[in-house]
Amino acid sequence: MTRRVALPTESEIRAALAELTRPDGRPSVVALARSLGLANATFWRHFPEIAQEVADARRNALRSAHPADAPATTGSDAKSAIAQLRNEKAHLRDQLEVAVAHIQRLTLENRTLREELERATKVVRIPRNRPAGDSLI
Repeated sequence: MTRRVALPTESEIRAALAELTRPDGRPSVVALARSLGLANATFWRHFPEIAQEVADARRNALRSAHPADAPATTGSDAKSAIAQLRNEKAHLRDQLEVAVAHIQRLTLENRTLREELERATKVVRIPRNRPAGDSLI
């Protein structure tokens, strides 16, 4: 069993979101959840509309900042090439963090749905750790 978490109010969430928006303008759902002391999955479970709104805003900001059809600008000197690679690495790291968070959320949703389905269809699980000599009959 997990411990009960005190959930923030919507106004507290909006205030935390406004605070996170200031530095880079694109807070992630993970960062927002952490700032509120919640796990990402808990935040998505209890505040799906806000989480989706933040995720959509971030996705749109990232798309407009890095258009796919724009040609890559390569600097003539090594310093500008290194800076460009660092920016791209940071961008990819952010995207990976978001993807991991989505996978975690989907995994939790999948588990919950499977458990509900098993309860609804009255599935009985057979324990896997039976001694070798035991038979099912």
